[in-house]
This record gives sequence, structure tokens and C-alpha cells, in this order.
Amino acid sequence: MRLPGPFAITRVVESEGPFRAPDFILPDATPALFAQTATSRDPRFYDAANNLLVMGFYSLIVRTARNVILVDTCVGNDKVRKLPDWNRRNGPFLADLAAAGCPPESVTHVLCTHLHADHVGWNTKLLNGRWVPTFPNAKYIMARAEVAYWEHERTTAAEPPNHGSWEDSVQPILDAGLAVLVDSDYEIEPGVHLMPAPGHSPGNIVLCLDDGRERAFLVGDTIHHPVQIERPAWASRFCWDAAQSSRTRIAFVERVADTGAWIMPAHFPAPTAVQITSGNGGFSYTTADQT
Repeated sequence: MRLPGPFAITRVVESEGPFRAPDFILPDATPALFAQTATSRDPRFYDAANNLLVMGFYSLIVRTARNVILVDTCVGNDKVRKLPDWNRRNGPFLADLAAAGCPPESVTHVLCTHLHADHVGWNTKLLNGRWVPTFPNAKYIMARAEVAYWEHERTTAAEPPNHGSWEDSVQPILDAGLAVLVDSDYEIEPGVHLMPAPGHSPGNIVLCLDDGRERAFLVGDTIHHPVQIERPAWASRFCWDAAQSSRTRIAFVERVADTGAWIMPAHFPAPTAVQITSGNGGFSYTTADQT
């Protein structure tokens, strides 16, 4: 799926559909408060019959004249996870990636907006009983602060953090020497740079794109669901620091509103890309198919 915005941005889906109840993902989204939002009446984003938010799990490919950048790598195949819908998946993601014109060997950079299990899974694949890098020619870009935090958690937590994804999806990249640990404002090339967005995780980052004509922000889990544009103070259940996450999201929404920039989070179902506008004391969004 080709998305609007600078350079060439393509979405490759691992899974998409009704996922969890609003107040499970967003504890502040009580039935009464959620019903007051426009999102609650949009069947693209909310399955009212089953009270489930519609969400996607996908990677975004950014093609510039110099590079092929894969942003976030979903859940992955063969990974042992406690969540039934993530456990030992066996999906066609790599074939779909190749069909989108992006075979693994063509990727120059893999950008991990953060290191939660549903953003690093295809960093590696299972080959002859070993986890090996899926994208052998790529630099895997990770925020230094994010790696440091989860390395510490890995050695001190009672249970392996992030569903155990460090061992099968991050450590093999470090061992292979493919990880590039960067500051949160790192520039990949002119017009392609990172911006810190802490809160969802300690080193959470946003990819900022600007080709001189259009701008886009690939925000990962800084915004989980479209309703958080209407209610940016609502943090997800999975945020490391809910208060910081809310502050970061509010500041971001205020910054990009009315600028015409495209916003592409990691879990918005189709049409995925939105523009944010302000008015009546709040914020709303227009989707790519409405412009």
C-alpha cells in the first residue's frame, strides 16, 4: 500500500483487524468517554459490534534516492510469545515485502522506533535453529538510551522483558555487529532524521521526513490509535511512563496540527496516514483517502 508524503512510503502488513477493547489499550477510554469521540463512530477504526479497536501491525518502507529504510519489523515468525496471536506466527510477511519491491537484501537501514516485541520481530529469522539477521546488508538503527534501558532490565527484571524479544530479536543483531546505536536526533541523510519522543519507552523516537515539498512523521507508538489525536492525554496501557507519554503526545499534536504534515503511526489500520487539524478547543484528523 503506497502512502502519501515525501520520498516513497509503502506499508507492508503483517496483520490487521479488530484487536482489543478501547479501555484495555487505553485505560482512560471508558465506554462513556470513548462514546463521545468521533473515532467511536468510524467503523474503519472501531468495531462497535464487538467493542474492539481496529489496529494494524505493519512495517513502513521509506525509499529515498540513497537508501531503503524499513521502519519497525512487527512480531515476526516462529517467536515464542505469551500472547496467542503473537506466538509462533507463520505468516507471509517476507514474501509480501518482496512483492512490494523490497527483498530483504535491498534494505539499507532498519529503524527500530523502540524495542517492544511487536516492533523488532522481523529483525531476525529462524535459520537452522539459530536466530540470524533478516536484513543482512542493513544497519539496524536503535536509540542508545533505549538499548541501555532494556539491557539493564534484561539483567535485573524478574522475568524477561518485552516477551523475551531481546534474546531472539535484538541480541543477535548486536552479536552480528549490525546495530548502530545513535542519539535521538540522529540524521540518516538530509531530510531524514530522528526526533526524541520519550514516554512510551525511555528511548522512543520518531522518524521525520522532509523532501522540500512534503513532510511526514513516522511516529511508531507515540500514537497508538486515531482516538489519541482527539484525546492526546490518553496514554496506552503499555507505556513505560504514562504521564511522560501524554506530555510528549500533546506537544507533538500541537506542533504538527494545521501544518499539512502526514502522520503515520505504527498501528493505524488503513488508510494509515492522517493530517491533524485544530479547532473547537481540540484536535481532529483527516485520513489520506479524505484529502
